[in-house]
Amino acid sequence: MADINVRITENADEVLRLLEKASSRALKAVGMKAETYAKRDTPVDTGNLRNSIAYAVNESRKEVVIGTNVEYALQIENGRVGYAGKHMLKNAAANHLDEYKDLIKQSMESV
Repeated sequence: MADINVRITENADEVLRLLEKASSRALKAVGMKAETYAKRDTPVDTGNLRNSIAYAVNESRKEVVIGTNVEYALQIENGRVGYAGKHMLKNAAANHLDEYKDLIKQSMESV
């Protein structure tokens, strides 16, 4: 009877590394797309608000945050007396969920 050689290789660390890499890629893709949508919908006077919009990825929490540090952004986002809110940040986050899911799926499939 012939000898049978069996070799078992444990690749869990490599699989986890690749998943982390894909997760990071997915978060960045979603952030870039959300930033694009927010900037597209931001009204422009001087361009200061539009140029300040950015995304940040929190790798440990697996989240993307989109926002700005411009003081008057909240008034533009939510509105004020006599002016309706533009909701450019909220809409960028909430109105494109299917597209974001596709970006995540594509990032995870390309592992």
